[in-house]
Amino acid sequence: MKILITTGLSAGDVGGPAQYGPKLKNEFERLGHVVKISQYASIENALLKIWPSALWADKIIALDTFSVGVPSVLASRLFGKKILIRVGGDFVWSAYVNRTSEPLTLPGFYQKMPTLNLKERIIFFFTKMLINNADFLAFNTEWQRNIWEKFYKIPEHKSGVVRNFIPEKREGKLSTAKNFLWAGRLIPEKNPAILEKFRIDIATGESHEKVLDRIKNCYVAVSLAFTDICPNFILEALSFNKPFIMTRETGLGELFPLGGIFVDPLNIEEIENAIEKMLDNNVYNRYVEELKSVNLRHSWGELASEFIDIWKRL
Repeated sequence: MKILITTGLSAGDVGGPAQYGPKLKNEFERLGHVVKISQYASIENALLKIWPSALWADKIIALDTFSVGVPSVLASRLFGKKILIRVGGDFVWSAYVNRTSEPLTLPGFYQKMPTLNLKERIIFFFTKMLINNADFLAFNTEWQRNIWEKFYKIPEHKSGVVRNFIPEKREGKLSTAKNFLWAGRLIPEKNPAILEKFRIDIATGESHEKVLDRIKNCYVAVSLAFTDICPNFILEALSFNKPFIMTRETGLGELFPLGGIFVDPLNIEEIENAIEKMLDNNVYNRYVEELKSVNLRHSWGELASEFIDIWKRL
C-alpha cells in the first residue's frame, strides 16, 4: 500500500506532530508499505502542492485538522482516496483564545460559542467541511471525541481513539532544586501569566533532546493551560516517573488518573495548594510510587498497526 502522511511541522520542532511523521513512516515501511511524508508551512502552501502526492497514494493520513487536514481532505475527495485525520487539537478554539486571551476552556467554548471573527469563522467552516468529508477521525482521547461528537454530530462509526505515543519507562534523576517545569509554545491558551506568577521553569523553542534532558532532571511537570488535551510533554515526564500538576481540562486522566494533581487552571488558590502539596516529601514520594506502579506504553508500531486496521475497515 502507498501511504501519504501530511504534516505541518518540520522534524526540528518540539511539538508532538514533529515526531509523528518520521516515526509513523518508519513503522509503516517496516510493515511493508511505501510511504511519503509531505510537510507544508501553511494551508495555502499545501493547497498548491499536495495534488501529485495525493494522486500517487492509496491512503492518506493527515496529522492535523486544518493547515494540512483541509487540503488533504480536498485532495482525497478529488482523487477518490481514503483519508484518516488525526485529531490532536482544536484549531477553532485555539484561534479564538490566542486572539482574545480569554480564559476559556474547550468544553466552555462549545457550550456557549462566543462571537468569532472572520478568520475564526473560516476555520470553523472548514472544520465542519473536514468532518463531513473525512473517512475517519482518530482522536487521541475519549474526552475530546465526546465534545466533538456532541457538537458536530459525528456518527459514532466515523470516529475512534488512537492514543498518543506513550514512551517506555526511563530512568530519571532526583531534582534537588525542586523545580517545576513546563515546556511548549508560549501562547495565550497555555496560561503563561499563571506560569510566570508561580515561577514555573519554562522551556520553549528548544530541541526535543534538550527538553527531554530538562524533563529528566525536573521535580514536577506542570501544565496549567486552559485546555491541554493530551500533552506529549506530560507523557514524556510520566515516563521518567515525574509527578504532574495538570489542568483538569484534559483527557490525560483517562490514562493516568494517579501520579499527580488535576487543578482548575483558573483557580489560583487550587494551584497554590497543589504546589504546596508537591513540596511535601511524603506526598511527592507517594505520587512517584503511583507512577512506578503503572507500566503503560503505546509504541509507534502499535500506532501504525491501529491506523492500518482502521483503513481495512473503511
